[in-house]
Amino acid sequence: MKKSILLAVIGMTLLSSCTKQVSLKEKMDTKAQELTEMAELGTVEYTITKIVKAEDIAWYKIGDRKILFSCKAVLKAGIDLSEFSSQNVEIDEETKSIKVTLPPAKLLSLNMPPEETKLAYQKVSILRDDFSAEERAKLLKQGEEAIIAEVPKLGILKESEKNASDFFKAMLSQMGFSTIKIEFK
Repeated sequence: MKKSILLAVIGMTLLSSCTKQVSLKEKMDTKAQELTEMAELGTVEYTITKIVKAEDIAWYKIGDRKILFSCKAVLKAGIDLSEFSSQNVEIDEETKSIKVTLPPAKLLSLNMPPEETKLAYQKVSILRDDFSAEERAKLLKQGEEAIIAEVPKLGILKESEKNASDFFKAMLSQMGFSTIKIEFK
């Protein structure tokens, strides 16, 4: 029994000594290629509600029209990894330190599901026509554009960069790096 355990330990030692040591640089080059193939790293998702309202009062028409929608929008932000390459990485093998420069976070997608868009209020005078489907679609498009314009104020991009930084630090730590610095362009 002791001989078989001893032989197993010797065999494992011989096998492990025969395997090629992969440098941190080679590991990172491989990981960089895998990451660029991933294309996008979504690091945060927000669901927000937007109120879209319109009031159509024309001096040359009798009466007015008002409409109010309540819309839910799902925003996903993250890093576009197609812009990332091993050239964005600086490695010091001796100190096991690495500096990674990532593209800035950006809005990756905005989805306003039609089933989450509700007509909350509508008032149309007797002498006026209802809002057409085209007019409603334009109003919702304006709401979507307003959401996109508000993205920097929401803090979603800062949170996305923080989460991306945390992700990369954890991944690089597991790869054997002890000093890790993450920057954004």
